[in-house]
Amino acid sequence: MTKLVTIYLALFMYTNAFAQLSEPVFDVFSFGAVGDGKKIDMEALQKAIDACAGTGGTVYLHNGTFLTGQLKLASNITIFIDSTATLLGIQNNSQKYYPSQLIETRYPNRMLDDCQRRLIYGKNVSNVHIKGSGTIDGQGDFEPWLNTKELGTEKDRPGIFAFVASTNISVSNLTLLDPACWTQVYIECDSVTISTLTINSGTLTPNRDGIDIVDCHNVLIENCNIKSEDDGICFKSGSEFGCKNVVVRNCTIDKLNVRAGNCFKLGTDGLGSFLNFDVSGLTLKNAFQNTGIVIESMDGAIIDNLCFSDCTIENCGQAFFILLADRKRTVPGRKPRIGAISNIQFKNIKGKAFTQQYPSIITGIKGHNVQNISFENVQLTLKGGEKSNNQTVMEYDGKYPEGSYFGNTPAWAFFIRHTDMVSFKNCTFETKNNDVRNWLVSENVGKILVTE
Repeated sequence: MTKLVTIYLALFMYTNAFAQLSEPVFDVFSFGAVGDGKKIDMEALQKAIDACAGTGGTVYLHNGTFLTGQLKLASNITIFIDSTATLLGIQNNSQKYYPSQLIETRYPNRMLDDCQRRLIYGKNVSNVHIKGSGTIDGQGDFEPWLNTKELGTEKDRPGIFAFVASTNISVSNLTLLDPACWTQVYIECDSVTISTLTINSGTLTPNRDGIDIVDCHNVLIENCNIKSEDDGICFKSGSEFGCKNVVVRNCTIDKLNVRAGNCFKLGTDGLGSFLNFDVSGLTLKNAFQNTGIVIESMDGAIIDNLCFSDCTIENCGQAFFILLADRKRTVPGRKPRIGAISNIQFKNIKGKAFTQQYPSIITGIKGHNVQNISFENVQLTLKGGEKSNNQTVMEYDGKYPEGSYFGNTPAWAFFIRHTDMVSFKNCTFETKNNDVRNWLVSENVGKILVTE
């Protein structure tokens, strides 16, 4: 009886999964896949993708572990990785399996050298959907990818996904494990949906971000559970295309108490714009000495109209870091410029169990102020405990920008410099330990408004 029930249950699950597939269906076993996790199924999987290309149908992975190197996608297809399937990145550094390919973009882009190797690659494709309830394991714990003594090796280590200059892309309901570098990157894409992913990048080497969005428009990220060695969700701009019209909601980002990276970040690379962001329902935690929410314009980016609401921050060094500065970086055909940061709202944010004594920092540079930052119903319980208030805060000096780099300040909640207008409405800030500093210190600030 038990055996019969098991058979019926397996048949039901198979039938239910098959019902989700868009026809025609291209079962990878029909193309020679073995699925034992030992034989390399790269050729069979690519044949299935090529056969499915343009049909609107589905490449179906099920009942196996499929070992492969890079797979190249085509338009108008769905890749369905069933709960019974794992796509396994081969541990081999050969160009045969992970060819190094320069990213080709529509606009001059400062990030062309990054992310040259990947497990799944979509370039100039449209209407591509990768889903299921299965697993993609990058197997990034491979010796040639572990000997990373310093930053700058992103191009040499394969991530899991890379989409470039593509439209109508969705990745959903998957578990993504252990990339050798950035888990996934989307560059100069339009209409991207990333939904219900479980991501664990591991902590073996640097640059293991959870999600990287580079110069994309119309992006939705929702219901993701992210554990990342480096930045959890990071928006970058390497070209004038910029990032705009973005919704991020109901995600958990756990930084695993690694010293590098932040939970949610806009910037580091910021040449274009970051416009119209609605970010809500985030749980941000375990950033060690770094920050829950980071907003940076370093290379001329225009940042405007961002709203963060209903978020919690816990066990991080700092709640907020906002920096407008000038690294004089650019791309061919564009003179270096200084960008702008304006109209940023934080509503209903709670933070506790901070690990460091420094406050949140909002700062521009001389002659270029941050504009119109508002906090409403923000409640922070800071660490405190500082016994002196004579700290000197440096001006930004051109090095890699982190809030922790500025060190302690003569304030325990907020240090604000080179800013036009900051408002606090119905906010509560307190310290866990007695602190002699003021909660707020400002330098060269036009107006600070505190109301109940």
